[in-house]
Amino acid sequence: MSTELLLIENPSFRAWWRLARAYHAVAARLSRFFEQHGITGAQFGVLRCLADAGEAGLTLTDLSKRLMVTCGNTTGVVDRLEQAGHLRRERCPEDRRVVRAQMSVSGRLLYEEMMPAYQELITSLMGGLSVEEKELIAQLCETLHRSVDEGRPAEADLLAGRLRAPRRGGVDTE
Repeated sequence: MSTELLLIENPSFRAWWRLARAYHAVAARLSRFFEQHGITGAQFGVLRCLADAGEAGLTLTDLSKRLMVTCGNTTGVVDRLEQAGHLRRERCPEDRRVVRAQMSVSGRLLYEEMMPAYQELITSLMGGLSVEEKELIAQLCETLHRSVDEGRPAEADLLAGRLRAPRRGGVDTE
């Protein structure tokens, strides 16, 4: 079935397609913004989480959870921020296996410099939407997120062949 036909006949596919297109358009603009500041979006995410955490910082495990990525992904990003002088890592004195990341003065200055411009860019990118449309998008994305999180067992069953995928048109006739 062609993409064009799927976009016409399948509301779920159409919603996903348009959500993905919007995300990629915004992500491309944000990527250029981060490049202009000499960091990546992932690095900015780490700085944001550390700014939210305050002086105590975060363990790498907690940082990964907040970023919704694996610890392995976080380690590489933290390595690069540490090399640039934007954060420091310290081992926990009570348990040397635990590593805590804390924002350095340089990292805090970079974050505080970037955050107003970041907010301005997000506002600009969303400028074509009314306040009500922005709220609706936020609500719908949250609903989708919860739905997908709660649907994980059904998804696993579908992949394992224990459930049947809906028939064409989204309706299962059994």
